[in-house]
Amino acid sequence: MASPAQDKLQLLRIAADRLLDWRFHCWYWGDAIAVDGLLEAHALEAGTYRDSLLETLHRWHRHCPRNFDDVLAPGAAIIRCVMDGELPPEAGERVLDALQGLPLAYGAVPALEPHRPFFRFGICIDAVYHLPATYALAARWKRDPTLATRAIRIALDAMHVLRCKAGWAQWFDPTRKRHNDVAWSRGMGWAILGLLDLMQLSEGQGTDEVADLAAAVLLRLADTQAPDGNWAGVLDHGPADRETSTAAFYVAAALHPASRGLVPLPAAVLQRATEACHRALADDGTFTGVTADVLPSWDIKTYEHCPTEPSPWAQGAAVRAFAALARQPA
Repeated sequence: MASPAQDKLQLLRIAADRLLDWRFHCWYWGDAIAVDGLLEAHALEAGTYRDSLLETLHRWHRHCPRNFDDVLAPGAAIIRCVMDGELPPEAGERVLDALQGLPLAYGAVPALEPHRPFFRFGICIDAVYHLPATYALAARWKRDPTLATRAIRIALDAMHVLRCKAGWAQWFDPTRKRHNDVAWSRGMGWAILGLLDLMQLSEGQGTDEVADLAAAVLLRLADTQAPDGNWAGVLDHGPADRETSTAAFYVAAALHPASRGLVPLPAAVLQRATEACHRALADDGTFTGVTADVLPSWDIKTYEHCPTEPSPWAQGAAVRAFAALARQPA
């Protein structure tokens, strides 16, 4: 367990160093936040993570054959490196070409993985994290306002179709014409960070509805925090175990530059979430207590007691949280 007395930058370094143990090549759900976290940690001078990241991205582009999982790539990070002259333009084109060829599941939102049985036709809330940011930055790179419009439409359409009684559901399937009505708290963490990143990358242009959604998600999370600073894996579902990554997502979101002045949030919620993040960070940098891959299901019971294990999404969310804390004045 990390100590709150430790230097903020030291906590960030411990979590980011642990993230280097994941050697990415083909992409999967949750990888984007790991890459984004390393870029943030590098920018704050917690370590020289950018060189390692560029090695990974160059290896992927040169040696990993084009495949369906390119649509799960950290598109915004790849395009940013292209814009900075650190990756060839073809790397950014590869991501955009893969996305362009997908069927649409609802509105502007593509069905991201038509080759995997669990994901063939539907929309997972996780996509709100990386897709809008990818298109928003691509709009700058290409100087193409239609890509900026697509970024916003993907975010709004996904959040609209996933809205459920307790918040936002993990999954929508157009073949069933409904969502699965599981208000997965980690999923809302993915969504809120994705919405805020979109607002920041769009510089507030055309994002009024996105801002309203971001405020609603933040308030819903603030209203449902458990006394220990964490959140239930499923909101308003008593049997569900706690999920520590939601605290990391909340800290990163509440301290995000785009959330300033967005909505008043109780200071106590942020304080408890921060303390929960400190408790979850093991001495070796592992962010503990985060559930393993949670596949879409129509049975809410499958979400109640999920196993926990180290993962890139756990570490990535933690790094973004500790980066947000490190940016705060002493």
